[in-house]
Amino acid sequence: MTGLLSRLTGRLFTPRWQHANPAIRSAATDQLDPEIPDQRKILETLILEDDALEVRHAALTRMQSPERLLPLLDRADGLVRERLIELLSGGQDAPSLLSREQLVERLDDSELLSAVASRGDNQQLRLTALSRLEDEEALIHQACHNTIAAVRHAAAARITSQAGLERLVRDAKRDRHVQRQARDTLAQRRADAQQADALAASRDNLLRQMEKLPRQAWEDSVPSRYRSLLREWERLPAADYEIQQRFEEARQQAHKVISDHEAREEAIRAHERLSANLNTHLEEILSAVDQAREDLYSRDCVNDHDFASLQAQRRLQGERWRELTDQFSAPAELLERQQRLQQQLQDALDAWHRHQLCQGELDAALVDNDIDQLRRLESEVAWPAGLPQTASLSAVRQAISAAQPEEPAEAAQEQDALDGSQAQDAESADAPRAADGKASLDLDALDAELARLEADLDAGKLKPASRLHRSLRDRTEGQLDNARQTRLRQLGARVAELRDWQNFVAAPKREQLLEAITTLSERDDISDEQRDRQHQQLIQQWRELGDAAASRDASQAFRTASDAIKLRLRDYRESRKQLREHNLAMREALCEQLESLNGHAMDDADPDSLRQIRDRAREEWRRHAPVPAGPGRQLSHRFGEALTALQGLIDSRAGQIAAAKQALVDAVEALANEDSPARARAEQAKALQSRWREMGRAPKGEEQRLWAAFRAACDRIFAARDQDREDRDSREQARLDQWQALIERLDSWEPETLEDAALLDDALKEADTLGPLPRGKRGDGMRRRWTGILKRREQRLDELHALQLREEWQQWRDLLEQHAVADASARNGDVQDVELPNTSAFDDNSRQANAARNQMRQALPSNCSAANERLAELRVHLAILFEAPLGSEDESRRLTVQVARINQQLGERMEREEELDEVLDALLANGPLDWDAWQTELPRFDALFNH
Repeated sequence: MTGLLSRLTGRLFTPRWQHANPAIRSAATDQLDPEIPDQRKILETLILEDDALEVRHAALTRMQSPERLLPLLDRADGLVRERLIELLSGGQDAPSLLSREQLVERLDDSELLSAVASRGDNQQLRLTALSRLEDEEALIHQACHNTIAAVRHAAAARITSQAGLERLVRDAKRDRHVQRQARDTLAQRRADAQQADALAASRDNLLRQMEKLPRQAWEDSVPSRYRSLLREWERLPAADYEIQQRFEEARQQAHKVISDHEAREEAIRAHERLSANLNTHLEEILSAVDQAREDLYSRDCVNDHDFASLQAQRRLQGERWRELTDQFSAPAELLERQQRLQQQLQDALDAWHRHQLCQGELDAALVDNDIDQLRRLESEVAWPAGLPQTASLSAVRQAISAAQPEEPAEAAQEQDALDGSQAQDAESADAPRAADGKASLDLDALDAELARLEADLDAGKLKPASRLHRSLRDRTEGQLDNARQTRLRQLGARVAELRDWQNFVAAPKREQLLEAITTLSERDDISDEQRDRQHQQLIQQWRELGDAAASRDASQAFRTASDAIKLRLRDYRESRKQLREHNLAMREALCEQLESLNGHAMDDADPDSLRQIRDRAREEWRRHAPVPAGPGRQLSHRFGEALTALQGLIDSRAGQIAAAKQALVDAVEALANEDSPARARAEQAKALQSRWREMGRAPKGEEQRLWAAFRAACDRIFAARDQDREDRDSREQARLDQWQALIERLDSWEPETLEDAALLDDALKEADTLGPLPRGKRGDGMRRRWTGILKRREQRLDELHALQLREEWQQWRDLLEQHAVADASARNGDVQDVELPNTSAFDDNSRQANAARNQMRQALPSNCSAANERLAELRVHLAILFEAPLGSEDESRRLTVQVARINQQLGERMEREEELDEVLDALLANGPLDWDAWQTELPRFDALFNH
């Protein structure tokens, strides 16, 4: 009793949500409020722990807030997830759309997001869930199977992997746009990959060519190829650092080779120019030496600096003379003049050298006033007449003159008188000459020369200023007035000052050149080519200094270093000499080839080929350089004559081509003015264009003029063709639009009765009127659609016809069934006629057949086998008409029926409907039949009409 009471008490006071009955627990959930924390915990307990599915479902139904279900997602089964998906997707009891979107934006569960994206009740909600998806597999599923196009497109846009795009192409059959977008992306990637491969191949090709360029044999096209490779590389996008570095190294090597070759070629050209202007250079050397001598003799008093400058100028010009005469032979006249000038300078320098040796004794004798010693020293110095004296020598002569013994007064008076008379005679003789000389001077021209001398001095031009000053001094000695003489003297002082300044400036430069040529003679780390080029440059710079700051020791040191370099370059220069001889032989062979071509060229030679020969000949001529100067000049004249003859041949052939092209221009202009079909004229114009290309080029100006006229006429023809094509396309477009309207009209129409077949016939006639669909993407698509619509409509009409045929057969079947029953009754003696129903299924032939059948029944034969066999043949006939299969037992009947059909249709072929009507009438007229035979054949007839 106590146990029972306790159990009853427990049942009475236990909460309903803990009741043993699941139905009671499920009903108890309706009393639980999820807004109250304790009751919400009870609902969560039921959701997570209750064993009854209906209880868990009822508890979930009470939980209408997705935020409260999210914490249970990891601890519960799929029922919680399904409820959460339902709430987020907008199912029963779902919160507002805004709150759901805000919650979805915070979700990270891929499965939950994918479900919301698939089942959400709002497009924006689905897009929000899709934006949180990161799994590509889920994105692919959305792109292929989502029911909203915008979501499919957004998902497809986020798929970037190659495998994902391939799956879209394969599986996205629901949305052609997604499939096409994926296909286009893959195609673009393949194109990008191909472009990247092509770009890499282009870079590798350019890099290989640039690396190969410095190592290959020299050609005249190397610089242009180098520039072309550089331009092509710059047009490409930036490459990787390593590849860019490799290209830069190869470019520097190629640039160095080209620069070295150009410098070598420039040295060769300078050598050739030097050879061509040998006399001019030698004249300049002699003029410089003569000017130095004149400058010395023009001074009032000379000193150490004057003789040092003279010695430096002599040494410098002597080196230049030797370098030129080492390479080329000097003319005899210039050689004699040079020896004479050198002797004059040597006499002056020897006198100066003797003066220097006696300088100490002269100074001592002057101090002691030792006249005898002074006379001895003067004779020992032997100063040349006409050479300006030094200050010491002038003092010596004044001392000697002052120490002469006094002569007797009478003798002195006589001598003075004699000297006076002689002086008067001289003055009387010189007066006319002086007057003549002053009268012969052109003072205006003289003032202009003085102004030019001053301008040269202002410009720092020492050589022309010295030359002009010396000329003015010689021509106007003793003939100028005081003002002009003073101005000339001042300008002469400026000449001397400019010479001194240039000497001061040239001294450091001369030291640098001396140091550079000494270093060059000792270096072993450069090639003979570089050594020769730098040697020539140093010599040229040394020469440009002239006699400024020249000294004996510096010139000798420079010459010694230069001789050492020449000795080291002996083999190199010998090889250069052999190269010149080889180049001379190659140029001579080239001249012979051109002369042979000019003498044997055909009259129909292609001028373009001749132009190529001319251009290649010029390239070969430039490539085979340098050559010896003398034979080279003669060969250059010969080459020029050969090229002139070749150019004459080119001009002749080009003139003939110009005449032929003018005829083509006339022909194409006449063709452009014709009224024939544009397409035919365009084909003829293409043929004329082919002939134009085959002819070669006319002279440049004529070619451009003729081509402009020819192209203008061709453009008119092709414009007419394009216009005709546009008109044809517009007509085709209009026809396509008509076809489109017909297809749309037929597609929206569905036959309801057999009488609707007339509408299909009208559509076919309209299609015949429109003509065939044109070839093309749109036309082929419309053709396939038209064929499919026709096929469906014909199938529909066939179905209607079969339905009508079955309905009519039912009427025929009933009639035939009545005749079969009447035949059976007639055998029992009860002869009755069967009346033909008054329906549209039976015509006059049917009435005649029905009447014949009734008559046959009245004259009932004893044997029905013939009618039975006829019944089987008619069944086979229907099977042939309906194209139904037949058994092997009907093969003989098939042959009989086919022969009969052929014989019956010899006159005129029958339509299928007419033949069917005849078979049915024959079936109606066939009798009387045996009842068992009729019952055997009847199911077969039914099967045929249902086939």
